Amino acid sequence: MSTRKPMDLLTLQSACKRDPEGYEEDFALQLRHYEALRALFAMKPSRDHKEFSELVSFIAHVSVVYKEQTKGFSKGVVEVLERHYAILDPHLRKNLTSALILLRNKGVIGVEVTLPLFFKLFRVKDKNLRVLMFRHIVSDAKAANKKRTDDKYNRTVQSFLHTAIKDENEATAKKALAVLTEMYRRNIWTDAKTVNLVVEACKHPSQKILIAALKFFEGQDEAAEAAAEAGDGSDSDDDPSTRESEIKSRTQVSKEDVFKAYKTGVASSKKKKQKKLKRTIKTMQRKERNADKAIDSRFAAMQLINDPQAFAELLFGKLQVGHMSYDTKMLCILMMCRIIGMHQLIMLNVYPFLQRYIQPSQLEVTRLLAAAATACHELVPPDALAPMLRQLVNQFIHDRARPEIAAVGLNAVREICARCPLVMDEDLLQDLTQYKKSRDKPVSNAARGLIALFREIAPGLLDKKDRGKAADMSRTLKGFGEAEVVDRIDGVDLLQRDILKRKREEEAVEMSSEEEYSDEDEDEDEDNEEEEEEDEEEEEDADEEEEDEVEPPAIGKRGRESDEEASIDPDAPPPKIRKNGKLSLAELKRRHKAMMQRRKEEEEAEARAEQEAEEAELGGPVEQERILTDEDFKRIKALKTERQLNAALSKAGAMKASNVATDHIRLMLRKADRASDRRVNPDSLAATGLKKAHDKASRLATVLAGREDNEYGASSARKQKKTGGSSNKEKDKKKALPLAARVFAATRRRNAPVQRGKQQRGRKVWKS
Repeated sequence: MSTRKPMDLLTLQSACKRDPEGYEEDFALQLRHYEALRALFAMKPSRDHKEFSELVSFIAHVSVVYKEQTKGFSKGVVEVLERHYAILDPHLRKNLTSALILLRNKGVIGVEVTLPLFFKLFRVKDKNLRVLMFRHIVSDAKAANKKRTDDKYNRTVQSFLHTAIKDENEATAKKALAVLTEMYRRNIWTDAKTVNLVVEACKHPSQKILIAALKFFEGQDEAAEAAAEAGDGSDSDDDPSTRESEIKSRTQVSKEDVFKAYKTGVASSKKKKQKKLKRTIKTMQRKERNADKAIDSRFAAMQLINDPQAFAELLFGKLQVGHMSYDTKMLCILMMCRIIGMHQLIMLNVYPFLQRYIQPSQLEVTRLLAAAATACHELVPPDALAPMLRQLVNQFIHDRARPEIAAVGLNAVREICARCPLVMDEDLLQDLTQYKKSRDKPVSNAARGLIALFREIAPGLLDKKDRGKAADMSRTLKGFGEAEVVDRIDGVDLLQRDILKRKREEEAVEMSSEEEYSDEDEDEDEDNEEEEEEDEEEEEDADEEEEDEVEPPAIGKRGRESDEEASIDPDAPPPKIRKNGKLSLAELKRRHKAMMQRRKEEEEAEARAEQEAEEAELGGPVEQERILTDEDFKRIKALKTERQLNAALSKAGAMKASNVATDHIRLMLRKADRASDRRVNPDSLAATGLKKAHDKASRLATVLAGREDNEYGASSARKQKKTGGSSNKEKDKKKALPLAARVFAATRRRNAPVQRGKQQRGRKVWKS
């Protein structure tokens, strides 16, 4: 029999971990004690069994050491929680749950055991317990996918969450949705299956779950746009060397740091510096990996929906049924319109539904107009959008509308036409452009924005004075359903010409180097040939003198006329000659026009020949010969940007883009390329140029701030704060006047008329 002194459970726990075999009998004693207390607990489970709770925690900690003795321990704890979770004492219930979490972290039990039980416990009204279980579920999934993606674990958990989302209990379904959204936010699960599980949550009858799911999509959409804008702030994608320099600047590791760590100081200080340098490099590499992951998952979650048509129809059905608050209805409208615009869905019954809400008195009308513009795209028939556009123009844009309302209407029209320009007709456009003459700055700015849009897409619809100097009248609107068939990658021809250009430059450099070598060889022969060249030059000078003696042919008006006549087409009508023998003005104009036409044809023929020669030199399509790499696509992107800059700057009469293009212009062009794919920001529809009046709270704060240390305050307050002598007014009252002045003042006061009734204050209008 053991003569060891009894010890508390914490000491026994540490002793069992240090020496499992030596304390095996003590553990067996505690295990039998646990079985006895469990039988007592089963009689009255609602009581607070403190000793039983401590024994459960002790056995959970040492279960890894004594695996054979604790085989049925986890099963017993799970049975206790499943049977009596609703009536258990909160402290005991939390300890039993913590024991199961500990067993799961040690790998004693699997996730298929703990997950159903925890979602059952989510129904308990115990906030601390729910927070504990939620954090464990998220951290467990993060740990499972830390080193590599655990597909088996993910399939098990996602299958259970798919069932939990459909649970009729609101708390269970809400927590399942919270787990999914948290996994996506932490970049643990960013696949299409997770997103479509959130779509399934929108089918739940609970309105709170619908709101949570829609806010997830709205937040991910905004986060994706913010990440894209942040990523466009630098052009490091186009230049690998720039990206390497950025990484070096982010890591803050320079050559001086490396030199100091390995070459300066004594041995002990070198070790410290080297360790610090390695820690810095590891930290920055980890940040770089996280940044790359964030960039890869930029795109919105709505792009991963398997069946966007069914999802949009589901939201539209909920809007038609009703029984929702206004905020929920607005959220459904925003998400439905965003999905229609992103996936270019055809839902013609949506636009008459939105038309009912297009009026200036509507609450949050800018958000509604932004949603309506987002739902427009090229595949929607113009006839379906025409009534909504007409309603917008009639309600917002008229002479009696306030400036901010008219500006919002014009901005909304511009966004709709940017996505579906066929909806605008020429008469309506010319009427709207007349608002550029408005005295109100917001209205004129919005009208000029509409003019600028149609200058780019269809300048022929504008008046001649609104088209601008460099209007390209060849640009017209495509018909409905008309599309360009592309047989090559967009911009690959620019890449092919750029490769040819570089090849020619390399050949020119080689030719110049060969000429230099040949020039060195020819220097020796030049000395011998100098005498012969001098003799030849003397002979040429003599020949030129003889030629100068010959009379040149007369070049005058008749000479020019003869040249022109020689160049005239023989099929042309006979020339019109005046009485004095000279050609008429009409004939001169006709001949000049014919000459310019011939020059133009010659230039076109030369350009056509050069193009054919270049195409022959280019050969076949480069994408058919090899697979394009990432560097090729980055180069294509840069060349397309440069081409757009050249076109824009040459139109304005500026220099080449390579000389005047800045990073800011490149950033603006990149954002413009993706403008049609993004949602319409409601703030961009608001009127610009208005000085917004302060509300009551801000005006009151301004008044109170102005009262502090105000020298023009109340007279009583000024007298109380006064610390100096008397004022000038007080001194004038005590001033000693001459006798005549005192008599005159007294007489004037005595003869003054008596005012009856209300006393008049301020300046006196009567004369004495």
